[in-house]
Amino acid sequence: MTVSPMNRRGLQYLAVIADMVKSRALPAGQRALVQKHFQELVANLNKEYRNSLASKFAITLGDEFQGLLTTSTVLPDLIWQSEEKFPDRQLRVGIGMGTLDTPLQAYAINIDGPALHAGRDAIEAAKKSNLLGGVFSGMGSLDEVLNGIARQLWFHRSNWTKAQRTITNLLRKGMMQSEVAERLGISRQVVSKQVAASGWVTYAGAEKAWRIILRDYVDPMLRKKP
Repeated sequence: MTVSPMNRRGLQYLAVIADMVKSRALPAGQRALVQKHFQELVANLNKEYRNSLASKFAITLGDEFQGLLTTSTVLPDLIWQSEEKFPDRQLRVGIGMGTLDTPLQAYAINIDGPALHAGRDAIEAAKKSNLLGGVFSGMGSLDEVLNGIARQLWFHRSNWTKAQRTITNLLRKGMMQSEVAERLGISRQVVSKQVAASGWVTYAGAEKAWRIILRDYVDPMLRKKP
């Protein structure tokens, strides 16, 4: 296979590696079902983010998948969507920036280089310190900023009740509180109380800041030679 023009110019990529926490401890029957859902998640990610992928997500181990992105701006949605698929199982996500030493492949297998090494460093840091919500590596001083925001956002999400998560998921999709109330068949007052209790306004502001940093600082790095 010939090296793609993007790869030949030495542009940088984002390697995203995710694994499921303690899935091997599940009973055999339950583990098989979880792995089926894991495969469905990977297929959905490849469909949803096809325009942002340099190499499609592929399951590399039974409970781990990896892919290569050409943009960072989809990461908040990708992480959120992955958590939504497994509300009862935690996913660690490592994100590393770097170049490739090997040609791009249609799926992110049999590839290597600094991007994958940084992604592996990130996922190992997530495992070692039990860090959830995304761990960044390979972006210089931005790592600390991105990781700090990721920790804050995860702390917020981890304290939401199931009802709050349902409501914030709809608000995040752009619904008004009145529309959420109508969709869920509850009163506007109930929605308003849950929004206040969840700290949604604070969360949404922090996520917006995260997106701006990804768009204005990380993405330009991806378009330049290191």
